[in-house]
Amino acid sequence: MKRLLLAACIAFAPAAHAATLHTVRVVLLMRHGVRPPTHEPALDPAIAPNAWPKWDVPDGYLTPHGAAAISLLAGYDRAMWASEGLLPAAGCPVAGTMSIYADVDERTVKTGEAYEAGFAPGCALPVRHAGGMKDPLFSALDSANQDFDAKAAKQAMEEAAGFDIKNPAGAYPALFQAMQAALDPGGHGFLDLPSKLSAKSPGQPPKLSGPLAEGSSASEDFLLEYLEGKPMAQVGWGRVDAEEVATLLAFHPLAYTVTARPPYIADRAAGPLGARILAGLTSGPTVTALVGHDTNLAELGGMLDLHWSLGGYPADDPPPGGGIIFSLLRDSSGASYVTAAYQVQTMGQIRNLSPLNLAHPPAIQPLAIPGCGDSVAQTACKLADFTSLIHKTAAQ
Repeated sequence: MKRLLLAACIAFAPAAHAATLHTVRVVLLMRHGVRPPTHEPALDPAIAPNAWPKWDVPDGYLTPHGAAAISLLAGYDRAMWASEGLLPAAGCPVAGTMSIYADVDERTVKTGEAYEAGFAPGCALPVRHAGGMKDPLFSALDSANQDFDAKAAKQAMEEAAGFDIKNPAGAYPALFQAMQAALDPGGHGFLDLPSKLSAKSPGQPPKLSGPLAEGSSASEDFLLEYLEGKPMAQVGWGRVDAEEVATLLAFHPLAYTVTARPPYIADRAAGPLGARILAGLTSGPTVTALVGHDTNLAELGGMLDLHWSLGGYPADDPPPGGGIIFSLLRDSSGASYVTAAYQVQTMGQIRNLSPLNLAHPPAIQPLAIPGCGDSVAQTACKLADFTSLIHKTAAQ
């Protein structure tokens, strides 16, 4: 049984190529697993007055439940890539065939370790990461950038929004009213927050504040509570069910439409990751896993204009453990192609720690890569075209 993205690729390929395409290398860019909010209280008590549920790990750390879900996903990935002939189905991968590189945060490093434990049990493959407080591969805009114009970025954000930044609730009244009801029924503090996009720091992105930003944080917190398996009385204080968690989560990708996906932002933020992905496809280990954050996936999605909608999550949302898989395919003539696919466990699979196998996989969706020209399939592009896309955006 072939991975779904490869099957989809072959299904659209001309007959001459259908039997000859095979996978050579894969690079996975994934988000870390389930964590608590990164600070306490998660939101200002003025807009969320109720006490938040307690977690068993420090703020922002990977939870044991989150690690277990990542290990299940890794075991599935190993089985699928083994079915494609990339690696043996069991045992320790041969030296140099598997690489895991994570951002410096505890939750990303521990996610890399959980992925390794599920991918190659007992093998103790190293999870590499940079030293220090920041890794420019995952945080390209965290230091002043002389090529970054905050005013130009603000204009790009305003244009990408497609609505009045000062009145986002006016564009999505039902969504904002639903969040107000979840945070403080009968109150109005959330809806009364002033909305601003401030461009005050030279070389750094403008800061979005107000109900859209706070709604994005709140919706993520509700999702994390649900995925962690907390009693429903503790998920949004018992005021939201699973369906409403997914509905409110629309705040998250909506905020990223403004802050991460505009090309002016995305090209500069995700350029280093794009170059690293290209390098991983053209040389090095058979399988490369890069463990970062939701912002990294949103920025790379914006850079390459990738869009996904699967697993019961809102379109373009990057949930915990979700990621983009880039595969290098080759035909019998030696021609090389690149495919992209988005993979994520469903909310139920993470909450229930559902076993994953070839018969019960996570959700996966082949992604078109715009700008690839005359590709061998609708979901694949020639390696040369993909290389040009990466170099073009990295040069912005």
